[in-house]
Amino acid sequence: MTHAKISASTLALPTVILLVDDQPIIAAAVHKMLTHQPSWTFHYCQDPTLALTKALEVKPTVILQDLVMPGIDGLDLVKIYRDNAALHETPLIVLSSKEEAETKAKAFALGANDYLVKLPDPVEMIARIRHHSDGYKALQERNAAFTALAASERHLQEENRRAADYVRSLLPPPLTEGAATTEWRFVPSESLGGDAFGYHWLDDSRLAIYLLDVCGHGVGPALLGVSAMNVIHSNAVPQCDMGDPAAVLEGLNELFPMERHNDMFFTLWYGVLNVDSGKLSWSGGAHPPAYLVEPDGSVIALASQGLMVGAALGIPYESAEIVIKPGSRLFLYSDGIYELLKPNGHVATLEEFEQSLQKHKGNNDCLDQLLKHARAVQESEKFVDDVSLLQVLYKP
Repeated sequence: MTHAKISASTLALPTVILLVDDQPIIAAAVHKMLTHQPSWTFHYCQDPTLALTKALEVKPTVILQDLVMPGIDGLDLVKIYRDNAALHETPLIVLSSKEEAETKAKAFALGANDYLVKLPDPVEMIARIRHHSDGYKALQERNAAFTALAASERHLQEENRRAADYVRSLLPPPLTEGAATTEWRFVPSESLGGDAFGYHWLDDSRLAIYLLDVCGHGVGPALLGVSAMNVIHSNAVPQCDMGDPAAVLEGLNELFPMERHNDMFFTLWYGVLNVDSGKLSWSGGAHPPAYLVEPDGSVIALASQGLMVGAALGIPYESAEIVIKPGSRLFLYSDGIYELLKPNGHVATLEEFEQSLQKHKGNNDCLDQLLKHARAVQESEKFVDDVSLLQVLYKP
């Protein structure tokens, strides 16, 4: 926000002056000083015991406060104003009949903003009122803007939470029986990314397995991720053999061009496991490599060679295949699990994630251990991007 914008906006708000002084002649003199400021509103309180009530009623943008009054000391009133939440930040100009350093020091210590020996030159009085009042109104506007921003952020967080719950509701239940079982963890970030994943049987022997990550954060990427996931799960890629990973990526690339989806694209790893033969075929579009952990503990990276899905029409993709051994585990994940900001300002690497996988690969709670390690790396429970972890155990 520029200074010019603050000034223009501030001047549009009313300037309200409250004078607290037991002498009507002083009130008349101050009021006369302000007659050439028609947009200013002047209020006068002669009884100092009613000053707090009057201030709460008129909501001044500046208070002119006399010090020597019957019934209550002016310095005591300064403290009373500052102890009241509604007046805690209201500018307060003390009016005194003497230029006394000790009295000034007490007034400022109690929270006064300014000190004038009455009555000053009208030019000076007006300038000081304008200075303090405009500053206070700018502060009020800033506070109101912060309040509105906080409410907007709370609303956005609630929308993201609902969207995250929706995405989670669409994720498939774990497979607990048969030749292939699955386990997964999904940790949405506060800003919500575009992670989505799933698996389903193409027929009695072939299991399709996939994980995608849409660029960006918010509800838009999340909905695009859900749309792509639904197309895959429904075997609805046009004129495509869902058992051919490269064909699936090519079909999705034609179906989701980024120019038709707010310049959003997504990375994807898609594989098909034949549980009868153990053959795993896969294709990837700029997604981190899946990891295959064999029964002897060796780890094989199943890389993605193609470009991200939706980046450009007509991109060719290639499939690769490998025969996996019984007892092998396949790990798919999104980059939120390893692109972690460390306290020293460095970003963790994929190699560090692979080292963590090497360490925990044999544990029954491997996915939980990977999450625990990631949180320790960034020294935070919350992730800045969605984290998706999917494990498939092949046990014919």
